[in-house]
Amino acid sequence: MPNSTDIPPSDTSLTFAKGLAVLECFNTATTALGVPEIARRCGLDRAVARRLVLTLVRAGYVRQRGRAYALCPGSLVLAAGLLQGQRFGLTVQPVLEGFAAQARQPLMLTLRDGHDAVYVAHAGGPGILPRLGFTLGSRLPLLSTAVGRAMLGAETPGARAKLLAEAPLTAWTERTVTERSRLAQVVAETPPGTAVRNDGEFEPGITATAVGFRCESGEVAAVGHSAERALYAEPGTAERIETALVRCAEALRTLL
Repeated sequence: MPNSTDIPPSDTSLTFAKGLAVLECFNTATTALGVPEIARRCGLDRAVARRLVLTLVRAGYVRQRGRAYALCPGSLVLAAGLLQGQRFGLTVQPVLEGFAAQARQPLMLTLRDGHDAVYVAHAGGPGILPRLGFTLGSRLPLLSTAVGRAMLGAETPGARAKLLAEAPLTAWTERTVTERSRLAQVVAETPPGTAVRNDGEFEPGITATAVGFRCESGEVAAVGHSAERALYAEPGTAERIETALVRCAEALRTLL
C-alpha cells in the first residue's frame, strides 16, 4: 500500500477531501458549529462549506438544528470500521484489560495519526483522562505527551527526525520542553521498548508513563497511563505500572 504522501493529487478527489475536512473540524470542544465557523476552520468559501455540511447531514453523519450543525451517532460508524476490522473487542481489549489488572491502574492505547496520538482504547476503570475531557477518538500532541514521545522512539530514525522538526510544539504548562533540540535528546535517551515518563508537561500535576512499539502492520502505537503526581510517589507503584506497560506493549505488537 502506498503512503498518503506517495499518491499524486491527480489520483485523488479534492471535493471528498474537503468533505472530510468538514467532518474533522468538529473534533474540538465545541459541540455545534455554524457555517461561517466551519468555513473559517476549513479555509473554505461559505457557499462551499454549506453544501458540504448539508451533504453530511443528508448522509447521516451530521445533524442540523436551526443554523447550527453537530456530529450525530452516524459518524461513529467511521471509527467502528477500524476497531471492528482490527478485532479490538475480541483481541486487543482483553489484553489491555489483563495488564490494567496487573498494573492495578487504568491503561490506554494510542495510534499515531500524522502529528497526533489518537486515543483508541481504554481499560481498567475511568482513570484521569476522561476527567480531563478526553475520550476515545481524542487527539493528543506527539511532542508533549508520554504516549507521543514513546511513539517517536518507536519510529524509524528518518521519520522521527521529520516529526521532531515539523510537529506542532506548544507550551502546555510551565514544565513543557519547548526547544526541539532538547526534545530530540529527551526522546533519544529512552531506548525503544522501555518506559517514557512525562511529569506535568501536558497537564499540570499529572504524571504519565508510556511504552511505544511498532505493530506487525507497520503502524506505530503506544500503551500508556496517566494519574495525579502523588500516585507515582507511592512505594512500588511506578515500577508496577512500568512493568505492566512493557509487557502489554509486547503482547499487543502482534495484534495490531
